[in-house]
Amino acid sequence: MYIVLIIVGFIAGFLSGSVGFGGGMMLLPVITYFYGVEVAVPVSTIAQLLSNLSRVVIGWKSIDWKAVGYFLILATPFTALGAFGFASAPKKPMTVILCIFLIIFAIWKLTGKKDLPRRRGTMIIGGGVTGLLNGLLGISGPLSSAVFLSWNLAPVAYIASEATAAATMHIIKAIVYGKLNLMGTSIFLNGLFIGAAMILGNWLAMKAIGKISNKIYKRIVATLMIAVSLILIIQNIH
Repeated sequence: MYIVLIIVGFIAGFLSGSVGFGGGMMLLPVITYFYGVEVAVPVSTIAQLLSNLSRVVIGWKSIDWKAVGYFLILATPFTALGAFGFASAPKKPMTVILCIFLIIFAIWKLTGKKDLPRRRGTMIIGGGVTGLLNGLLGISGPLSSAVFLSWNLAPVAYIASEATAAATMHIIKAIVYGKLNLMGTSIFLNGLFIGAAMILGNWLAMKAIGKISNKIYKRIVATLMIAVSLILIIQNIH
């Protein structure tokens, strides 16, 4: 079991370190298989928190603090609000609707016909929506990535800035889960164990993306966003 979790953690870390999302999608099914869904989400939260913090440290000098600040204005309270509603949220239909939106956005991004405006309002409103869905569903990476892509950041700056916002949201979720008695010592230790494997994947990925052109990188992110969204839709319609 631990060998499988290490391998999956490393791959998930490399994926999220490369494009800013997808790690949670890989982790949740595997952790759920071994521990059950009620344990999987808190464990994944701790693992992803460590993963995001490592990306913050690696890309510290490239973080766009203005974009992060705008994003967190509404993301902070709405993440807490969503986390309190985690147990009762209709996760499957909400996830499918979110993924359909992300596929449309990614197709627009690939064709160059549509893009989110590079405005303060985009970051603030996008942060609120992302925070709420993050707390409710435990899934936010593709959505927050779509929001941060609108800021036209270079690859490393995009990854590090999105990770800073994501780490903040994961801290809030961990605190709320603790208040709801969903976060115990064993959950924290398992999350720490998986997160360590993710950190190595993050480091290797962020070394690689610094050599990719901005235009090509955004196309890769949009393509993977479609793939991840389709997989999540298939997982949630059964």
